[in-house]
Amino acid sequence: MGDQEPHTNGVNGDGNSSDDEEDKSKMRPVDIEADVKEMERRKRVEAIMNSQLFREELERVVGDSIRESGAEGIGALLSDVMNIKSGTAPSSSCVVPINDIRGIDSMVYAKGEKLLRCKLAAVYRLIDLYGWTQGIYNHVTARVSQDSEHFLLNPFGMMYNEVTASSLVKVNMQGDTVEEGTTNFGVNQAGFMLHSAIHAARPDIKCVIHLHTPSIVAVSTMKCGLLPLSQESCLIGDVSYHSYNGIVIDPEERQSIAKDLGPNNKVMFLRNHGVVCCGKTMEEAFHVTYHTVLACDTQLKMMPYGLDNLVMIDDEVRRKTFEIGQRGGGGVNTSKKEWGIGELEFEALMRMLDNSGFRTGFAYLDPLVRKEPARMANDVELPPTVSNLGFLMEEDELYKDSPLKGLLAQMARATRSTNKTKWVNSPNVYQKVEVLETGTTDPKKITKVTQIHFDEPEPRK
Repeated sequence: MGDQEPHTNGVNGDGNSSDDEEDKSKMRPVDIEADVKEMERRKRVEAIMNSQLFREELERVVGDSIRESGAEGIGALLSDVMNIKSGTAPSSSCVVPINDIRGIDSMVYAKGEKLLRCKLAAVYRLIDLYGWTQGIYNHVTARVSQDSEHFLLNPFGMMYNEVTASSLVKVNMQGDTVEEGTTNFGVNQAGFMLHSAIHAARPDIKCVIHLHTPSIVAVSTMKCGLLPLSQESCLIGDVSYHSYNGIVIDPEERQSIAKDLGPNNKVMFLRNHGVVCCGKTMEEAFHVTYHTVLACDTQLKMMPYGLDNLVMIDDEVRRKTFEIGQRGGGGVNTSKKEWGIGELEFEALMRMLDNSGFRTGFAYLDPLVRKEPARMANDVELPPTVSNLGFLMEEDELYKDSPLKGLLAQMARATRSTNKTKWVNSPNVYQKVEVLETGTTDPKKITKVTQIHFDEPEPRK
């Protein structure tokens, strides 16, 4: 007992207390580690709540809210605080980012596939925001490449507002999974067969959107189909129709879909079912879908008045309207940049999503804010201290034959020659003189340079 070393603060006084603490932290279970972090967090929160500065700021916010909105404003403020405290914050305050592919995760994808995934996931979000969804059903597919015949689509079981870039599933033409996403869901293989039939028949189509909105289904059941009653119906061009017979599995059904769509049309109504909208790019596919929905909504509002009271658009006007719309930017854009079909509108939608916090990961073709091109030095505005004469001297190309510049050059040459001869003709007014040091017992000779003073000439009488 007498030989036992005394303990210092629970640890032997051998100077290794820090190492022991580190070993204990490594051996600490995960749940205990989480509890320790939670305790530290609560300490920080308690310190903030007890802060006098925080109380004053809170009182100021509450006072401003009462003055601006009265009792309703303070009630809404307290409601938001209670929602945050209970973990039931409104859904609008939490946005799942579209681009969730970060760092080295993007290296597993082929060139351009990450941007394609972000763009396709953004289309799913837009469809959800416009209210065109039908739960977990329907698809938007995008062709990854022409060589491999691989396609991206949403996992079967996810809502459209949950789809992210990494969650998309890659399948082949038969609907077999080639690359799973980051979820545990598979794909609706039977639903994809409609898309695969179109992709197989039309290699020029890169994106296919399938919708079942009530207005679209209503128009698909009409014998007259979609009528040329609005500008939107003209912008989508000619429309095809197909008598839909349920799930597309039979090879004959696939051939019938390809035949009815035709080699050029981008919109095909499935009778009593819905519509498929196609595009050579994802921007064009969404552009066509948007105008198809508007055209169907407009027609349904007109139908109660009877066909006899409606004015149809002439075929020639329809053709001209469609051709103008194919120029990009609605055919009326004055920008110098050449836009593809739907690209200008799609970039605006991506800005809307990014401004709302969706983090699309979209690569913008043209920035929103105009940037001034780099200018030469002589194009920069001159500060007030610079004279116009210096500005003219700088413009060599513009004023190289100017008489003023010749005169200035002659004056400059004369000034330079005067400066050269000034010191040559002047007398040497300095000389070296050897003198003895002062203030020492052993003076030495030192050399000093002195100036020669000349007598001023007497003025003439």
